[in-house]
Amino acid sequence: MNTEVKYFDSTMSGAPALSGTAGALISVLGACLTNGFGSVTLDSLVVAGNVATGTISTGHNFAMIGNTGPVIRIEGATPSGLNGDWRLASVPGITTFTFATTGISDQTATGTITAKRAPAGFSKAFSGTNKAVYRADDVVGTRLYCRIDDSTTTYARIRGYEAMTDVDTGTGLFPTDAQLNGGGYVYKSSAASSATRAWTLFSDGRAIYLFCDHGGNNN
Repeated sequence: MNTEVKYFDSTMSGAPALSGTAGALISVLGACLTNGFGSVTLDSLVVAGNVATGTISTGHNFAMIGNTGPVIRIEGATPSGLNGDWRLASVPGITTFTFATTGISDQTATGTITAKRAPAGFSKAFSGTNKAVYRADDVVGTRLYCRIDDSTTTYARIRGYEAMTDVDTGTGLFPTDAQLNGGGYVYKSSAASSATRAWTLFSDGRAIYLFCDHGGNNN
């Protein structure tokens, strides 16, 4: 099942908080794009009839969105074919989930097995204090650089570069200072405070769509 398109939002277990503080947006982007979040340790992972069933007695906090399951990343399992990104096929309850497998014989996996929301598929190319540069891992795409300057409180600046050599140096800048009054501003919060704001992010591993409820209206 396709695992490219991933969805994240601020209500998910383990999701980082967005607020009117420096660095808050980088925390959100780092979790969604490069690291994943919400890791849990499985009690068991059993394969039967090309279906893997994970069980976590303390609860996994994964949920379907309509008929579509989230993409999770399994790590630490033997056989190794179970490790990787999987889109959940079902969530029968708060302690179990399933996903479809192929080529793995019926068995109970061993190891310290964890599951978390899989990241979108980007790497942090460069970083600095409240700054980060992200680049898609997918070599089929353009792999342009996305620079985040999250040094201020209520907003951050996001701009693209065709090439970069460090977090502050690059060529082929877009948008330029002459375009859209400089462009590239993302408003995190209407207040310079630690009050949290809702956010939603979609990505297919190449493009990123980010929505921030900077006014705190839960819209």
